[in-house]
Amino acid sequence: MKLKADFGALTLIFIFFIVIGLLIFSLFDFLSSKTGQVEQSSSQMKRVSGMTLTAFDREVGRGMMDRNNDGRCDSCGMPVEMCLDSGQLECNMNPDSKIGILDSQHIHADFKVYVNEKPLNFADSRFYMKSSFVHIDNQQNKDDAGGALHIHATGVPLWVFFKSIGMEFNKNCITLENKEFCNNSNKKLKFFVNGKESNEFENYVFNDLDKILISYGDESEDEIKNQFNSITGFAELH
Repeated sequence: MKLKADFGALTLIFIFFIVIGLLIFSLFDFLSSKTGQVEQSSSQMKRVSGMTLTAFDREVGRGMMDRNNDGRCDSCGMPVEMCLDSGQLECNMNPDSKIGILDSQHIHADFKVYVNEKPLNFADSRFYMKSSFVHIDNQQNKDDAGGALHIHATGVPLWVFFKSIGMEFNKNCITLENKEFCNNSNKKLKFFVNGKESNEFENYVFNDLDKILISYGDESEDEIKNQFNSITGFAELH
């Protein structure tokens, strides 16, 4: 009788551990499936929200990363197209690189350009979304407004924007549709950030909510103030 009782007790213990094991396995499987769903959802969101390089970006990136035109990045030796596909305009393996990977930040700045006291009109589809790194779109522009610049990476200098829309800009000249407006004895190209004159010009790297004024001509100080005050405030809406 004792042997049978012991056997029965062992059987119950065995069954108990089997049940516990099944419960643990079921719980683990449930948690794993939930984690997988979250990861899959997160991955899908990244794919939906992620931006890709424009044709302009890829051309500029090749020029910056593959100067000897051998198809490989000069800094890391990887195929340059692979570097571009990863969202790089400059090779981030290069310690001297400044422009971050696409989507490394998203900030906005307002800008306006005056040439001979007249504001340039950027409310034109030929200027919209030419670079994923820095661009304007048709939602924050008026007939006489520069509008809002959208910056989607760290370290993006101003020249990227102007080059993307087919313009050249530096401390000496601004070139619009093959017509140059350069410093001379009467007129000067001036660059202002948040109301203060700057000598960084095309190399300026944006900060969030910057207000940028570029003005060419012989304006008085009061006229410059009026031009700066005319800059839109679309960046604050984002």
